[in-house]
Amino acid sequence: MMKFLESLLNKVFKKKIKQFNIKEVFTPSTSAKLTFVERKDIDSQINKALLIPGMQLVVYGHSGSGKTTIIQNILSSKTKRYIVTNCILDTSIGEIILDAFDKLNPYYTSEKTEKDTAKIGLDLKSSYLTLESTIKSELTYEYAEKKQRLLPTQLTPQRLAEFLGAAEVTWIIEDFHKVAIAERQKLSQILKIFVDVSNRYPGSKTIAIGAVGTAREIVNYDSELNNRIAEIHVPLMSNGELEDIMIKGENLLNVDFEPKVHKDIIQFSSSLASICHHLCFSMCYSNGVTDTQLVKRVFKPEDLRGAILDYLKQNSDSFKETLDRALKSRDGNFDKTKPILSAFCISSKQELSKDDILNYKNNKNLYGKKVIQYLNLLTTVDYGEIIRFDENSGMYFFSNPFLKAYASMQFSEDEKHNKPIQLQQAREQARMEEVYSILKRMYFEQGETKMRARRIPPNKIPNRKSAGK
Repeated sequence: MMKFLESLLNKVFKKKIKQFNIKEVFTPSTSAKLTFVERKDIDSQINKALLIPGMQLVVYGHSGSGKTTIIQNILSSKTKRYIVTNCILDTSIGEIILDAFDKLNPYYTSEKTEKDTAKIGLDLKSSYLTLESTIKSELTYEYAEKKQRLLPTQLTPQRLAEFLGAAEVTWIIEDFHKVAIAERQKLSQILKIFVDVSNRYPGSKTIAIGAVGTAREIVNYDSELNNRIAEIHVPLMSNGELEDIMIKGENLLNVDFEPKVHKDIIQFSSSLASICHHLCFSMCYSNGVTDTQLVKRVFKPEDLRGAILDYLKQNSDSFKETLDRALKSRDGNFDKTKPILSAFCISSKQELSKDDILNYKNNKNLYGKKVIQYLNLLTTVDYGEIIRFDENSGMYFFSNPFLKAYASMQFSEDEKHNKPIQLQQAREQARMEEVYSILKRMYFEQGETKMRARRIPPNKIPNRKSAGK
């Protein structure tokens, strides 16, 4: 009866109520817009760097900390045009330049160049179009099968900087930390070129986005970049910021997550906005909430269980890949990281100190003073960033509680079968149920858990009824 009444009311008042679709509100895989949470200190640093002529930006932070979302929202709010180049492990500088050149095309082919109103000079536009024609014609065959486009001699980083500067387009280079070190060195030289070109085109801007620990590398490759690069760190989200995401989503979709659901989502999100978005999206979608509701829908803790299982199933391959990277032997000696991760998995505590890890089984003999070295390795991209370190408390913890539960399950099965686990579709549901059971023991059955020192205390979390209005 209630569903019929809701459907009837929706038809009558549909045009009077502003509707939002769930895919616009909770965005696990794309940059958030409607639920974007401003982070004033970081926004201020970025805005200042964008205002200074010639200043280039290197934005870094843990994966999932919201770097791209912040940059794109700031540029969009200023109606600044931008292009994005995504790097992968084997990306070369030549490919990065070609990609940027390709994405510039709309700004040149559609730009008007009449009299004094032209933003792009006739000579430069003509040069761009000539070079574009040259690139399209320069194809070569490799091994008689593979087609590969070469970087023409006319298309230099200097030329690209001029094209971008003239069109007033900001260039965002995503995941620069993934390219090889030799290519990273070339990237620092490109940033230097953009600094020089800014004398003629003050709006010439490049924003390189990368992982923790990689920003200083770029600057160190070229000493002339000192004071010309803004290194901006984007920290993980606080409890209050994750709460804001949920509050905004509730207001837009006219739903209500009960206080315990808020608390559990914050706990499971482990400061990552993407997990928070995923759990909220899945919980709404599984209960038929795909757009703004006329009658408020309330979600209880039992509704979150299905969302957690859905997240586990969807990301099981990613968890396996991350764990494999962390456990991979790189020098042929004994498995140097598994004993450390096992200490986390066997402990009832979510955060461990160096001494806690050394006191686990035979770790003191295995690692000794080198335990910090291996712990630090586990916080790097090469090892999947599976562990994080809190400088304030000096404690280490799993970067994602789901990863801890998954690792606990895998280590348990390793002991039973003494062989690597192979995921099988027939067993997947049972395996995810087991991971969920571990999560329950970790978080639900231990009573109240203390919030980490680096996060906003519970009494500082904004009021759910007043925030976001």
